[in-house]
Amino acid sequence: MKMPEVYLIGELRMQNFEIFRLIHSKKDGWDYTIGFVLIEDCNRKTELDDYPFLIDVYKNTDEFEGGNNIIKIKAILTEPLNEDDNKVIEHISISLVEFKENVDCVFSIIVKPDLETLIEKLEEDPFMVFNELLKFTEAKPNVTHLDRKSLQRLSQENV
Repeated sequence: MKMPEVYLIGELRMQNFEIFRLIHSKKDGWDYTIGFVLIEDCNRKTELDDYPFLIDVYKNTDEFEGGNNIIKIKAILTEPLNEDDNKVIEHISISLVEFKENVDCVFSIIVKPDLETLIEKLEEDPFMVFNELLKFTEAKPNVTHLDRKSLQRLSQENV
């Protein structure tokens, strides 16, 4: 499998959320933003609904045992990728999360065809873009009140 040249740039870090820009270096020598990786610490026990592919297996039983916490990782992409590239994105994304005992981690890919429009607005209005991306999380926090100067810090919440 030929590995694509991809890397991440940290964009937003908060107590329970992180956003990374997903960059692909193409053969033409240019780097392109192809999406974002969202990480959400849900701060709750894992539920069967977190694993839709297991619902039929456990729907009539109490045997499902989830972790004491769940971390959700979502890759929001401009267009569908091939299966090999999806696996690379999943591997890179999940490697960002420190695995801990009794903590589950789920990964999903969402293709958002109009993501290019948000990418174009990232420099001009980053918190509007982050706010739109965070709508894909459970908590859907509003970050439009944060100050642009906070982007000069490791964490954007307490500036």
